[in-house]
Amino acid sequence: MEQTNGFYDFCIPYNKDDKILRGILNELVELGYKTIAIDQSFDHSKKEPGKRGSEMFPEPHNIDNIRKEFANKLKILQRITILYVDANVAHAMSVSLNLRKFNLIAGQPKTEAALTHCCTSFNGDIITFDPTAGSRLLIQRKPYLIAVRRGMYFEIKYAPAIADSNNRKDMIKVAQNYCTKGKSRNIIFSSGALHEFQLRGPYDVANLSYIFGLSENQGKNAIDRFCRQLFLRAESRRLGKTIMFVKSQGPIVFSDSSDESDEELADEMDTLVKETASEEELEERKSSQANKRLKVA
Repeated sequence: MEQTNGFYDFCIPYNKDDKILRGILNELVELGYKTIAIDQSFDHSKKEPGKRGSEMFPEPHNIDNIRKEFANKLKILQRITILYVDANVAHAMSVSLNLRKFNLIAGQPKTEAALTHCCTSFNGDIITFDPTAGSRLLIQRKPYLIAVRRGMYFEIKYAPAIADSNNRKDMIKVAQNYCTKGKSRNIIFSSGALHEFQLRGPYDVANLSYIFGLSENQGKNAIDRFCRQLFLRAESRRLGKTIMFVKSQGPIVFSDSSDESDEELADEMDTLVKETASEEELEERKSSQANKRLKVA
């Protein structure tokens, strides 16, 4: 398994111009980032009809030269963002060999149905959104909690907000929706920067938590701890079941914070199930009463 160190930026869009890409990577090194992911997008909704049933996802770009150049400075991963409109993407992903070559897989739903599928069934690691259309898709409480239980992470990109005020409004609206529906659980911050001047330091990015409705700890975890957990989950998805032996070289410290959050999440899921059941019972009573009235009439 590959080793990573914080801080993290899991969305650096791929650029064919090596000069621009190298400028972004050099700026990331200067700002103190240690692990980044170069992202390439694929729109499944625009697939060619003749490729149905065959390999339709692209191979990762060849970045071996860049990896060698930044070998002792940055850990460079590769990520693919899949834009899609319905659940038909699941079959294409299950038979794809190229997807297994990527370190991270992100889903970018374009419809309400795709958003629900992304939270409940998508075989990936990250749920992201297009800042230019972010306000059109707002998540509901139940899919959000299911995504958190599955180990999925929601991504918020800050560079588009720097470039355009309308994107900033959409991002704040979506982030507040995450706060309302799921208490901003499993949120990570990425840049999505197209130019080095759109990048910000890790601590400046963590301070965005006050704008996006996150707590101080959630803001820090969004660029460090949660990204590490996301990477480990992605590696387990890629490698499958494995057996590891861990040998301690010092005192072991146990933390109950994750247990408490898991218990809180389980309580919320139970409450949600009870609310759904009570609503169904109420609807059944109304329908039975309506039937009785029709019989009497």
